[in-house]
Amino acid sequence: MRPRSLKPLVWPSALLIVGVSASGLAEIAAGRWQDYQLYGMARPVADLLLLIGAVWLVVAVVVIVRGRSR
Repeated sequence: MRPRSLKPLVWPSALLIVGVSASGLAEIAAGRWQDYQLYGMARPVADLLLLIGAVWLVVAVVVIVRGRSR
């Protein structure tokens, strides 16, 4: 598999990493600092980032598989 064929996976993977980081920040904010306002703001953003990243990753894998089968 050529590195160019994996290029569509870069941005969805980065978005998933940012989503996981934001989720961790939200959990730390609620657990350690008792900052529920930050949790209330960061958790929905993290969930949205994870959802968008997962859907985008599935689409990228489908594009790669279809491109390889041709």
